[in-house]
Amino acid sequence: MRLFLLCIAGLLYFLPVPGFAADDEVPGEDAPAESVEEQPQFDIMEFSVSGNTVLPAGKIEQAVYPFLGEGKTIDDVERARAALEKAFHDAGYLTVFVNTPEQEVNDKVVRLEVLEGKVEKLRVVGSRYYSLGAIKSRVPELAEGKVPHFPNVQRQLAGLNMQPDRQVAPIMRPGKTPGKVEVDLKVQDKLPFHANLELNNRYMANTTHTRLAGSVRYDNLWQKDHSLSMSFQVTPERFDETRVLSLNYMIPTGTGNYWALYGVVSRSNVNVLSGIGGLNVVGNGEIAGLRYIKPLPAPLLSGYFHNLSLGVDYKNFDEFIGLNGTEVDSMPIHYLPFYLGYDATMQSKVTTTQLNLGVTFAIRDLMSDEEAFFQKKNELFTESSFAHLRGDLKHTYRMPRDWQLLGRISGQASTGQLISNEQFFLGGVDSVRGYYEATSVGDKGLFGVAELRTPSLANWLGMSTGELYASVFYSAGYTAVFHPGPRERERLNLSSVGFGMQLKKWHGIYANMDLAWALRETKGKEGTDGFIDKGDSLLHFRLGYDW
Repeated sequence: MRLFLLCIAGLLYFLPVPGFAADDEVPGEDAPAESVEEQPQFDIMEFSVSGNTVLPAGKIEQAVYPFLGEGKTIDDVERARAALEKAFHDAGYLTVFVNTPEQEVNDKVVRLEVLEGKVEKLRVVGSRYYSLGAIKSRVPELAEGKVPHFPNVQRQLAGLNMQPDRQVAPIMRPGKTPGKVEVDLKVQDKLPFHANLELNNRYMANTTHTRLAGSVRYDNLWQKDHSLSMSFQVTPERFDETRVLSLNYMIPTGTGNYWALYGVVSRSNVNVLSGIGGLNVVGNGEIAGLRYIKPLPAPLLSGYFHNLSLGVDYKNFDEFIGLNGTEVDSMPIHYLPFYLGYDATMQSKVTTTQLNLGVTFAIRDLMSDEEAFFQKKNELFTESSFAHLRGDLKHTYRMPRDWQLLGRISGQASTGQLISNEQFFLGGVDSVRGYYEATSVGDKGLFGVAELRTPSLANWLGMSTGELYASVFYSAGYTAVFHPGPRERERLNLSSVGFGMQLKKWHGIYANMDLAWALRETKGKEGTDGFIDKGDSLLHFRLGYDW
């Protein structure tokens, strides 16, 4: 009976609701009643504990030491037994309990017997798309013959459940052999194949207005949770204007870390506002990269998750500079930047905070051409050694009646002049709405967004599925360059206000529409690179479907 109740306690260990805490008494175990008659007294100078294989000797001594001495009673022995059992539970061994065998206290020694609830049988049930053996191997703490350490079990299950198409929950019950437990890993899974198609108008100045993007992904290659994805973006109104293809491969390790390999190929024939007044930039490029992602330790059930990322990229770009449609110069460049990043998420009942920090740096002459870097910015102090720090902080506060207040601050600082590939881009749906994508670029910059979002309007509109929100927002930011060109602004400020609608998860369809008004113009010193006047409005939209 006690083992059954401890199995229930083990299950409740994984639930975010009040349950059996490690220091709670096991239900059904009545505290020893005070004897009406005076109990016999005896001396206890030692507790002899047998059957333990998991708790260090020091922890056992610490638990029973207060009950040593002269003139002790049966009640003191019971208190020592309960204290030792609590020590096992506090250490995370919830299937362990302690008995006091019948005995005569000779030589002032009391025997306590530890009964370890080892796993007698482990099964995986309900899995359709994931290997049963692979799931078992990911939870070694529940292997047959092992005394489960529940903090480790929880960490291992959390690793399994990071895969959104597979959720695993343990079901424990007493085994056929007294003192042992059986565990079923109940699996709810879906086909780990996903696809997406989206149409949006994330366009830069002097380009066609629509973009078509899509992706396909499979998340369980080789039955090892390897993920392979491919994505693309094209300009459907003029196919040769922009074409981007990317490939990503994610490899989890047995320790919970990840390797990520990716490649990007872009072909572009568009006019880009690069900060060089009166010139057009046209270019092609390739990127190959490697990342190592390590989840960092965090307190259990704290709502805090954080990762460390290390990586390196190889970037190769071949740009052509033209004036009034005539090619002026070719600027091929390649270099090898390194990356160090930190990501964190903190969740509570009413708030969610996300932080992303990343340092990118390159070393002179390491697979880079100093002359090409010098030429890249029109001979304006650019060097092949550079470093920049990017940060992004988002915070969501859920107010009464399901209203939400969202805030975001994002920026970049650099050690000096950067080539355009490494600069900070401002303007567009992900920064300051009401402006074209990458309206302003600079070596450093900062922007902030404040947004108020309504509760979901789906029920009011009779929608049986999905979520629909309305919002109002204000955004502002700036970019700056260290050494502006003859007709280039040293600093450009953008700001806007607007409102929008957002549809999520409606039969796989999602959509966004934001209408924003620019509060600042974007003209350069002589007005040659201005695209937006104060008071101009711009509608941002995207419409997509997820499989």
